[in-house]
Amino acid sequence: MRHFLILTALLASPAMAQYNGPESVEYDSVGDRYFISNTGSGIIKQRSQAGVVTDFVTVSPSPYGLEIMGDVLYACSGGNIKGYALSNAAQVFNLNLGATFLNGITTDGEYIYATDFNSSQRKVYKVDVAANSASVLVANTGGQPNGIVWDPIGNRLVVVFWGSNAPIKAYDRVTGAETVLAANSGLGSCDGVTIDCLGNFLVASWSPTRISRFEPTFASAGFNMNVPGLSNPADIDFDHVNNKVCIPNSGNNTVVLHAIDCTLGVTESIAPQSLRAIPNPTPGLVRLDPPLTRDEAYILFDARGLLVGGGTLRQGALLDLSKLSNGAYIIELTRTAQRVRVVKE
Repeated sequence: MRHFLILTALLASPAMAQYNGPESVEYDSVGDRYFISNTGSGIIKQRSQAGVVTDFVTVSPSPYGLEIMGDVLYACSGGNIKGYALSNAAQVFNLNLGATFLNGITTDGEYIYATDFNSSQRKVYKVDVAANSASVLVANTGGQPNGIVWDPIGNRLVVVFWGSNAPIKAYDRVTGAETVLAANSGLGSCDGVTIDCLGNFLVASWSPTRISRFEPTFASAGFNMNVPGLSNPADIDFDHVNNKVCIPNSGNNTVVLHAIDCTLGVTESIAPQSLRAIPNPTPGLVRLDPPLTRDEAYILFDARGLLVGGGTLRQGALLDLSKLSNGAYIIELTRTAQRVRVVKE
């Protein structure tokens, strides 16, 4: 069993006064900063690791869900998806999806997916940014879809729902086929969902007000993480660089960063050795050194902290990165929390 050391930073006064209806937080690993959408003011704020909060861009209608893909920050704005360059906040994308109230947003690195929260719509849209086009992936989710996250390990879109006895569902990103993961999550009015450093799903709910952790199978009830300072927690994110759950509180105009030390609690008596990837850089195939003594579950992040893959690495097997774009990646063994940086070229 793992035990986690948790630390919480409440971004309060004077930063508290700078948020007005914070709805979504998105971590930018390249800039090591947090973007926060504010529905009250229509401003997307940016917050540095030093705690300095400044305006990034004003969006109308007010921005809700935020997601980074490539070098662009995308925002749900009414029935549109809008994109802003990370370098200078210039608007570089604006597409009307024909939706009513776009709320949750995620990406698989190629397409953007967004939920329409309107009670009469209940849709999931798929956006092809390169083609400047969109289509309806799910015509009727059977409830009010809110938060959405791409799960590369399960090869699925995971959606949490509003209302009492809220379900959690998964959708195929190609066909839109639905799988019910939890018919009754035990939570009411789920607002956001993200994936933590161990591949578990974190869900923000208003009833009860808490962050719950679910295993990927969703076979067991969610575990209350006992995060303090919550008030109507909304669209959450996970900072995979600093291991923080990023939580906007729409009820008290604050943002909570709840840190989890994923390296603690490994039950083995001997501390795990440092990993190396060989060769590094690599054109594709790599092996880990020291060699694995058992099969190990792993997850894979790109340079921006986006979860881009995962699975089980068999003892003695090579890991194939050949289908990935050139760049830097992090391989993490989820059982031991060991990490190694590798460059694909």
